[in-house]
Amino acid sequence: MTAVLIVEDDPKIRANLLFQVREEGLAPEAVENAEAALARLEPPDRPLPDLLLLDVRLPGMSGVDLVRRLADADRLPATIIVSGEASITETVEALKLGVHDFIEKPFTKQRLARSIRNTLESRALRRQVAELESRLAGEASILGSSAAIAELRSRIARAAPTDSRVLILGESGSGKELVADALYGGSRRSDGPFVKINCAAIPAQLIEDELFGHAKGAFTDARSDKAGLFEEADGGTLFLDEIGDMEYGLQSRLLRVLEDGRVRRVGETRDRPIDVRVIAATHTDLEAAVRDKRFREDLYFRLAHLPIRVPPLREHKDDVRLLFEHFVSRFCRRQRRRAPAIEEPVFEALESYSWPGNVRELASLAERLVVFGGDPVTVGQLPSPVVEGGPPPAAGLVRLDDGFSVLPLKRFKTLCEKEYIERVLERTGWNVAAAARLLGIQRTYLHQKLAALGSKRPGRGSEGE
Repeated sequence: MTAVLIVEDDPKIRANLLFQVREEGLAPEAVENAEAALARLEPPDRPLPDLLLLDVRLPGMSGVDLVRRLADADRLPATIIVSGEASITETVEALKLGVHDFIEKPFTKQRLARSIRNTLESRALRRQVAELESRLAGEASILGSSAAIAELRSRIARAAPTDSRVLILGESGSGKELVADALYGGSRRSDGPFVKINCAAIPAQLIEDELFGHAKGAFTDARSDKAGLFEEADGGTLFLDEIGDMEYGLQSRLLRVLEDGRVRRVGETRDRPIDVRVIAATHTDLEAAVRDKRFREDLYFRLAHLPIRVPPLREHKDDVRLLFEHFVSRFCRRQRRRAPAIEEPVFEALESYSWPGNVRELASLAERLVVFGGDPVTVGQLPSPVVEGGPPPAAGLVRLDDGFSVLPLKRFKTLCEKEYIERVLERTGWNVAAAARLLGIQRTYLHQKLAALGSKRPGRGSEGE
């Protein structure tokens, strides 16, 4: 069911919005200020609502400030502002940030219903366009001319048109999600939904609800029925990333769904038929996990109909130059900078390095050099582990030479903090709970830091281009 979050401080208007949204067959919840909405929307491990209904004049943070924070964190849902006090400046800024519509108070029932329908239809259309662009990119998104990448493309091309389940195996940062994208884009289900879930990024107690959904009243906060991701993916593909981190107890429920093709929501007694192709990925050794009784053997064989191994970067170093130039060009476009020249000894050093963090580490280095490096990029600007061929330091700090770009101290400290946290997350396979333990902070605080720093788990366009 379509989820709607209402942010309105006036209790009468809030109650009216709740009533009218329910009448439209949607599932609303309401908060009275922007701070409560931010706590609900900003954490990257929480699913976003399908629609945000937002007042502008709120106690504390304003509605426009909330939109700005969410847009900066790339966490802004489809949004309608309901207000009679927004200035022209605020209206223009909000529209530039991605707000779909403005409704002036007092509003009619018909005006609200029309705006909701139009906004949801526009959201669905944008999603379809994004999926189409992703499919059109297809095989070209997996960059490389080496024999290892050619073999990977060949296996994808043979596996994609089938309905068989695929298990993608590869080290962290090697590009497993891009392989999943290519499998979906080349499948007969490419016109259907493509739903993704990272089994390591979502708290264990929430994964069951995310996958299977729940019935109204199944638990304290279950105010309405909710379809799980298996139902959302009906007729299409479900990608279970980092399947090796799934709790052992939950694996038996997943096994039953794969065997029966039926799913039961939490709190219900009836099964629902589904038609879903499952693609799974992991950086862990599942065969060893089976031997250690950490992963079910029967589930492993259900998932691994067609195993595809993604080679680590050290096995296709011929592609390092191409990938590095691609990432430098991409980050320069993002930063609106002219692409620097790159001296030939830089490529020699990059091709000699072992890349324990794989393509993700290479992309991170490219971004670092775009921000901190000079023009041309020289060997002296590379981190010492890359030059010396040794293991990376815990913080991955850049060695600054005489030609580094000078930044305001506050900006430099923010970038260093961001880099350090992301390197720790890379070490844990972006398991936020594990990283929080290593950093000695609460998991919720780490989520807040990630949102504030703009850090996101690498996915399409990051993990393995």
